[in-house]
Order: sequence, then C-alpha cells, then structure tokens
Amino acid sequence: MEPSEWFSNASTSTAAVDECAIESNDRRWYFALVGTGCSIVSILTNMIIARVLLSRRHSHFFFLGLLALSDCFLSINYGPVIAMDIIKDRLQILWLTRLYQLYVGPLLGLCSVSMAFSSYLIILATIERFLITQRSSWLGAFRRHRGLSAFGMFLLALLMRGPIIFESELKRNGECTGLTEYYIDLHSIVHTFLYGTVYRFYIRNIMTVFVPFGTLALLNYCIVRTLRMQQRSAEMFRFLSSDHKASFDFQRFQSKIRSATRLMVLVVCSYLLANVINVLVTLWEYVAFQSTQDGVAYLIYEICTDVTSVLYVFVCATRIFVYYALNKEIRDAMMECACGFPRLPRKSDYIVVTRSFDSSRHIGTEIDAVAIAIARRLMSNELLATSKSNGQLDDDRVDSPLQAIVIANRNAGEPPRML
Repeated sequence: MEPSEWFSNASTSTAAVDECAIESNDRRWYFALVGTGCSIVSILTNMIIARVLLSRRHSHFFFLGLLALSDCFLSINYGPVIAMDIIKDRLQILWLTRLYQLYVGPLLGLCSVSMAFSSYLIILATIERFLITQRSSWLGAFRRHRGLSAFGMFLLALLMRGPIIFESELKRNGECTGLTEYYIDLHSIVHTFLYGTVYRFYIRNIMTVFVPFGTLALLNYCIVRTLRMQQRSAEMFRFLSSDHKASFDFQRFQSKIRSATRLMVLVVCSYLLANVINVLVTLWEYVAFQSTQDGVAYLIYEICTDVTSVLYVFVCATRIFVYYALNKEIRDAMMECACGFPRLPRKSDYIVVTRSFDSSRHIGTEIDAVAIAIARRLMSNELLATSKSNGQLDDDRVDSPLQAIVIANRNAGEPPRML
C-alpha cells in the first residue's frame, strides 16, 4: 500500500458516515495496542542487536547491524504515526489532534524511507551471503565497499520514499469545527500524470515493493540450493578423510558458514512473510484501485493495511530471538553484552590450520584454502610412510583422492610442461 494513500483512506472512512463525525473503531484500537507493545520490544531488542553487530569484532554482520538501527527508528515512530491516529480518535482531545496533524506527514515520510532502506539492507546482506555460498571472487571487493553500498541504498530509499513528506497538506473541512475542523488530504501534485502516475504509482511501487520481494525470493532459493549441494560435498569429504580430527575441524568451519547462511535465509523468509500482504494489496491497487474504497472491500482493505503494519513491527521485535537461536557467534556476543564481561574461550572454539604452501599459488576462496591445507596435512602422513618404504617420493604418483585434490590445486598455478 502507498503510505500517503493512508491520508485519503482515513478521511474517507469518517466522511462515509458524517463529515463532522469522528469514528472510533474498537478493532483498530486492539491493533494499536498490539503494535505498540511489539514496537517497545523491538526498540529494546534492536538496540542490543546494533550494539553487538556494529562492533569491530563482528564487522561481517555489518548490514544486519544497520538493519537493527533502521528497525529501531521505525519502531520508535510506530506509536506517534500509527497508534496515535487511533488514540486521538478515541480520546478526542483537541490539542492532541492538532499536534498529530502537524507532525504526521513528515514523520510518515521518514518511516517510509526507513522501511525501504531496511528492505535494501536485507538485499545487500543476502547478496553477500550468496557470494559466500558461491565462493565468488567478487566477495572481497564487495566487502571492501560495504559502507559505500549501504550509503547508495540509503540514497535510493530517500529518492523513492522521501517525497512522501510533500504529498500531504492540511485542509479545512467545510463548516465543521473542533476536532474535525481540519483534515489531512493528498497534495495536488499527486494527481498529476508524471508524478502521481508514472513516479508515485509505477516507479515507486516497483522499486520498493516488487523488486525487493522478487530479488530476495530468488536469492533465497539460490542460497538454499547451494547450501544443500555444499552439505553433500562436506559429507563426501568426511567419507574420504581418514584423519578424524582434521575432518572435524573442517566440519566445524563449514558448520559456522552454514549457520550464518541459515540465519540469513530465515531473515529473508520473515521479510517475505511480513510483506506478502503488502504485495497483494499493491497488486489490488494496480488492478482496481476504486474497488478498494467501497463497502466491504474497503473494510478488507483497511484490515490488510493494519495487519501489514503490525506484522512488520512484530518481525522487527522477534528478530533477536532468530539471531540468538540460529547463530552461536551472535548468541555468545549477546551474552557477553548482557553480562558485562567476556566469555572465556574454550579450546573447541579455535580451528588451527597449518598452511605449508605458497599462498600465491593456490586458487579458489578461503574455504577452498582450508580444505587444501587440511588435505595436505593428511597427505603428508601418507607421503612419509611411502618415503620410508621406497626411499623416495614420486611427485606424479596419486595414491589417494586427497593427493589428487592437492596435486590439482598445485598444478593449477604452474605453466604447462614442455614434452
């Protein structure tokens, strides 16, 4: 749903009965209570997440840290923007109504920018996780420009949602006085073709609703598919390895990556679930907007918009429990932040891999390097045993699958031999 449409919807619901009457809906009152409770929890939990993930030690969760800040800002403004609209109609206090009418336009625009920025940050975090699972050579460059990428996405969110601040104006409501003397309506610029139809209806909705939803759904599918393939590869490596300690180290290294990947997958799934109603409502507006303003259809339309706003804040509030349950590194960091002192490291927290080869000659990513280093250590025992029995080492002899892996990596950086 277009955020500025909320102004005209609010005025339409009251005007349907009487231009000067104030309608107080118990259903919306309950939505406001639930949403406000979720927003309070979200503020506290996202402050903790931002405090933990934006530290230098956890810089690889940079985008999720910024996401926590954006969610915290959005949760702070849920009460003044969404809940206060319902509270003022229920309390019917004149100064509270006037104050709300003055600040709601700019604040709603800032909230819309924050929502778009959050969706773009989830896209960036998912792209980074996708590059990790694909073991892409672009991962290093992407990580070096994290700050620039986040700033670019913020500018895009500001461009797409920022003008909402100027799309509303305060108008006099005929002969009404008191609480209904003024009402908030859409600015005349909204009814122009270039701005209202091309930019506001098509470009903005496509770039902030359909593109993020479709992109995240596609990336999520690719990540899950790659994760399953890598899990089968890890099982094959464990089957080929005769050194149980090295195999265990490699499994824990891969398990850490899979844990972070599953965390990102669930974050994306929660975003998709929270926004699926918004996507359907936006499609409804595309097909037949006038039908959303009449009779029973308007009631359904209003309920969908209320549910969407509560769902979004609910996802923000419960994100900390997802982080805590699925990622051990974040869980330990949160415990350290809560307790005020660092947790003593255990021996099993470390993975020591000795790399006895020239790093400039190896190919692949860091994960491949760890696998090759472990394979070299395993193969050294086999070569030592062969040298004792034969008195020499044959460089071209392949006695095991591990030797084949290492020799292939070693020869990848060498020029072809002349026959």
